[in-house]
Amino acid sequence: MSGTASPFGDDQLTQDLITVIAQEGMVDLAGVGPETTLESLNIASVDYMMILAAIEEKFSVYIPMDESLAQVKDVGGLIAVLKEQILAGKKT
Repeated sequence: MSGTASPFGDDQLTQDLITVIAQEGMVDLAGVGPETTLESLNIASVDYMMILAAIEEKFSVYIPMDESLAQVKDVGGLIAVLKEQILAGKKT
């Protein structure tokens, strides 16, 4: 990892999620912070589905399209919900 701290935190799970979001959403997250809205990144619904599918595959978890995801408005919120789902999936 570089010597520059990420605005999202430095844990590996967060960094892996940021990488997937950037790749599947086809966005450059270099200048994006946790409060950047998904709408401002122009992530279309099909991109959003691709992001979720890639995360499910990478982490071997099921990410339900529930109310917690529907209420997400920014990148930080998306990462928080995804981390919660992934960590809960590892406990079962």
